[in-house]
Amino acid sequence: MSSTPRGRAFVTLQVVLLLAFLVVPRWWDAGWEPGRSGAWLGVSLIVIGVALGVSAGATLGRNLTPFPEPRPRAELVTEGPYRHARHPIYGGVLLAAAGWTLASGSLALALLTLLALVFFDAKRRFEERALRTRFDSYDRYRTTTRVFIPYLL
Repeated sequence: MSSTPRGRAFVTLQVVLLLAFLVVPRWWDAGWEPGRSGAWLGVSLIVIGVALGVSAGATLGRNLTPFPEPRPRAELVTEGPYRHARHPIYGGVLLAAAGWTLASGSLALALLTLLALVFFDAKRRFEERALRTRFDSYDRYRTTTRVFIPYLL
C-alpha cells in the first residue's frame, strides 16, 4: 500500500492518538463524576460510534485504507453511512471517544477528544482534496452530506 509522506504521517499520528486514549486516563484522571445517566449515555455513544465505524468500514469494502488518499482503483462510495456522511469512520471514532469521556468523567479524555476532533478534521480536509482531484462528482456529493456523523455533524 503506497501513500504520500504526509498521508503516512497522518496514519502515524492517528495510531499515537488512539494509543493515547488507552494510556492517558491512567496517567491523568482529574475529572468529574459522571453519574448513572452520564455513564449510560457514554456507553450508548460508544456502542453507536463503534456500530457506525464498523458499518462504514464494511460498506467501503476493498476501498478501505488507513491512508487519506484513495486506493489506485477505488470507487467513490455513496451508499450505507456514506449516503449521509463523508467520513463516518472518523465520526464513529469521535462518538466513541465522546462516549468514553462521558462514561469515565475524565478531564484528560475530554481534552483528548477535542484533540481527536481537530486531528480528524485536518485529516479529512487533506483526504477531501485528494478525493476532489480523483472524482469529478465529489463536489456534488459534498453538498448532500454531513462531514462525520449522519444527520448531525
